[in-house]
Amino acid sequence: MTPETLIGLAERNSRNVELMKRTTEQELSDLTWQQLALEQDISTRLGSIAALHLEHGNAADSQVSVALQARKDAREQLDQQLQAAEQQVADALSAKQAAQARYEGIDQQARERLEQDAEYARQVAQLDQTQAEHREHISGYLELREEYAKKRPTFDVDPIYCYLRSHRFGTEHYQRNRLHLAMDRWLAKQVNYAANRKNELSLIAMGERNESLQLERQTLIEQLSSSIDAQLKQAREQLGLTALHGDVCATEAAIDTAKARANTLQKQLADYALNQDPHYLRTRELLTEQLKTRSLGELVDLASQTPDTADDRIVEQLQTLHVRLVSMKADQAALKQHQQALQTRYERAKELQRKLRNEAFTGSDVYFDLSTDFEELMARYMEGDVTLGRLIDALNQARTIVRRSQAAAQRGFVSATTTSYSFTTTTVTASNAAGKSDGF
Repeated sequence: MTPETLIGLAERNSRNVELMKRTTEQELSDLTWQQLALEQDISTRLGSIAALHLEHGNAADSQVSVALQARKDAREQLDQQLQAAEQQVADALSAKQAAQARYEGIDQQARERLEQDAEYARQVAQLDQTQAEHREHISGYLELREEYAKKRPTFDVDPIYCYLRSHRFGTEHYQRNRLHLAMDRWLAKQVNYAANRKNELSLIAMGERNESLQLERQTLIEQLSSSIDAQLKQAREQLGLTALHGDVCATEAAIDTAKARANTLQKQLADYALNQDPHYLRTRELLTEQLKTRSLGELVDLASQTPDTADDRIVEQLQTLHVRLVSMKADQAALKQHQQALQTRYERAKELQRKLRNEAFTGSDVYFDLSTDFEELMARYMEGDVTLGRLIDALNQARTIVRRSQAAAQRGFVSATTTSYSFTTTTVTASNAAGKSDGF
């Protein structure tokens, strides 16, 4: 699975959750509107009963109606602005896809043109082979490095051996007098100096050779990569890919701007769904002023006690409306709970999107070989059965790096076999006057 497919599935998941969230928010907003209208209807019927003497009842009814209409108009305006912003996002995405398609087409054209160059093809083949050899040798390199680090300190343990070595015994640089020479020869026999010194020098040569070969491979890889990248960059520039890259960046900036605008509008609309918008707060304030501190149930009881001959019909209507209001509030509470659950799912989906846009999960050479269906794994993550960390770990374990140039794809992977080094050493032991040691 390519990074583009992976990100595409995550984006589709986010869009689906966002659509469900917006649908629920719209239903919640509509239900809130109906609730406000129902409360206004109840207040109007109560206002017709003179015995209740609602303070400024008619004026308050008029103000509430104006506030409700203003809220409706403001929400419709936000809906229209959101639709326009989402259209801008869609247009910018289309422009980006078109620019990206042109970019990839020119990039492929540049690669194909270069692959006709024998020297470029030779360098690509040499780079693939060198990288394969590097992967083949790396374990042996590390083993020899560890062996050197483990054995090298053993030659610094015996003080007699270190003493002879410091005076460069056995070499042309030894400059001590005959008396010291005779004594040093005797000491050298006690610690088997000649054999141990030979082993130490062999170990040092092995370590230096190991590091030298590793450096040569790394240097060659860097040189070949730099040369190939430079040729590819030049070929892209000749075909105008550099200028097109600016167009791709411009479309990405336009997408970010349009998305930011859409997110701002969605946040404002979410305030309407949660009854936190200023219009709703003003309407609620007016109704509270109108009904004072009495609940609707208390006002219904008061209405039933008035001597008006039409009270029976009004009370019956109010009781029916009150039952509807209680049911509507229960539905609203359920919708709010569902909306909050969808908001949580939406945030999880967006968090997954952001994680997948990380550099570790992008690039033309990245491929994911998942043993588990990603959509199933993502669904379990959305339900909370799988943590984001576990999902990311699964992707990290499935991630492989594959060079996807056309030439390399035709040739396949190049592997190389190598022969590892094996060294034996002798161990230095403390000298004693009683006998001789066989070495390190």
